[in-house]
Amino acid sequence: MKLFLTLIVLIVLSGSCSEKNKVPDDILKPDKMRVVLTDILIADVYNNERALRDTSVKLPEGNAALFLKVFQLHQITRNEFTHSYNFYLKRPDLLKPITDSISAVINRKNQAIATGTDTVKNKQNGHNLKKITRQPGNKR
Repeated sequence: MKLFLTLIVLIVLSGSCSEKNKVPDDILKPDKMRVVLTDILIADVYNNERALRDTSVKLPEGNAALFLKVFQLHQITRNEFTHSYNFYLKRPDLLKPITDSISAVINRKNQAIATGTDTVKNKQNGHNLKKITRQPGNKR
C-alpha cells in the first residue's frame, strides 16, 4: 500500500513539474519570443542611432512605429507581444534562456561585422551602392 501511494505521489509531482515549464497556449513560444525580441532590440538600436544623427527623430514615436513593423513581420499583435512579455517577466526561469540566446546571436553578429566575415551580401542596385551622378556636359 505504501508503494502504491508513493507511486501516485511521484506521478502527480512529475506531472506538476512538467506543467510548471509549459508555456500556455496564449503566450508566444520561447523560440518565437526570442526572434521577436531580437528584432525589437535591433529596431531600438537602429532608431537610437538615427536619433543621434537626426535631431528631428522622436525616439518614442520612432520606436513605436518600428515595433509595429516588427509585430507585422512576425504576424502578431502588440497585445499578444505585451501579454507574452509580461508572462516571461514573471517567469525568469523561462526568460533567461531567451535572453541568453539573444545575447549570443547579437554577439556573433557583432563579431562577424568586426572581423569582416558578416554573411550579409551587398544587393545589386540596393541602398548600399553609391549613387551614380551625371558628369557635367554628359547628355545621357
